[in-house]
Amino acid sequence: MRRRVAGFDDTWKEVFREILPECLQRFFPPVAKAIDWSKRVEFLDKELRATLARSPRPRRFVDLLVRVRWERGGSGRLLIPVEVQNQMDRGFPFRMLVYHVTLLSRFGRPVLSLAVLADPDPEWRPDRFESGVQGMGLQFRFPICKLSDFTDEELEADPNPVNFVILAQRIAQRFRKDPMGRCRGKLGLMARLGRLAQSRGYNRRICFLLTRAIDWSIHLREQEEVLYETGLRKIEEETPMRLLGSREQWVLKKGWKEGRQEGRQEGRQEGVVRGWGEALKSLVSTRFPDWQPSWNRHLEAVDDAARLKKWLQLGMTAPSGEAFLKAIGKKRR
Repeated sequence: MRRRVAGFDDTWKEVFREILPECLQRFFPPVAKAIDWSKRVEFLDKELRATLARSPRPRRFVDLLVRVRWERGGSGRLLIPVEVQNQMDRGFPFRMLVYHVTLLSRFGRPVLSLAVLADPDPEWRPDRFESGVQGMGLQFRFPICKLSDFTDEELEADPNPVNFVILAQRIAQRFRKDPMGRCRGKLGLMARLGRLAQSRGYNRRICFLLTRAIDWSIHLREQEEVLYETGLRKIEEETPMRLLGSREQWVLKKGWKEGRQEGRQEGRQEGVVRGWGEALKSLVSTRFPDWQPSWNRHLEAVDDAARLKKWLQLGMTAPSGEAFLKAIGKKRR
């Protein structure tokens, strides 16, 4: 269960980091409209963890913290923490309050706390924390977006790429006891991604991100994985824009799983780094005929998961091993 929760959190965090404007447009349209997107958006992961480590709940972290320019508020900066919650939690409103006050005290800037509720219960809608005694009271309210409010038809009609992530997790929930249903749903999403990639101009980076999110969200057993790979190859043959090849998907998943297993004894963060590193080595050795095993030293020397993920994207688009090395600032020798 912990691995599934970690995978859920990592998937959403990466999606927000890669396509933040599209995420806010889908979940909180008024917020997206009020941000000045021509200005730099800053992701404050390190500052976030350092700040919340001193909070009353040191082991729980907001999924994401960004600093943006608030267009309607003049030249001031605004902090936006985003929490994605995938299950009911009675303590969730209080946690939102603690994070909000902690960040407000630490940074001394306006804070807009947002919550995306990804749980399947349509009745659970925590949007405030209230407390009072002897005439003294406190009310903290925060905007929420309930993913279950979106219909399948609405998500399928809208080309916003974040809808693929919502649909993928919806398929995983809906067919959790139906392996063939998950397989059919996953193939359907990939076929739709192929069509929209061409008609809407999704670039290679977006296709890679969505393919990975779909793959992580919808898990298949070995017998359905074989059917999926066959169906995926057929989709690739019929799609004008090539997505992520089935062979490349296989080596990425294999490298990721093996790396995570090897690094698990060292700790969660070390396991994540090892997973990305092994996935990257598997990818470049598969994609590039000119790749030399000695070049792996450049990849093995990196202990930053975020950098390795960026290099994975470069590895998907580079025309050769030498071009990939040049793109990441490394030399053959």
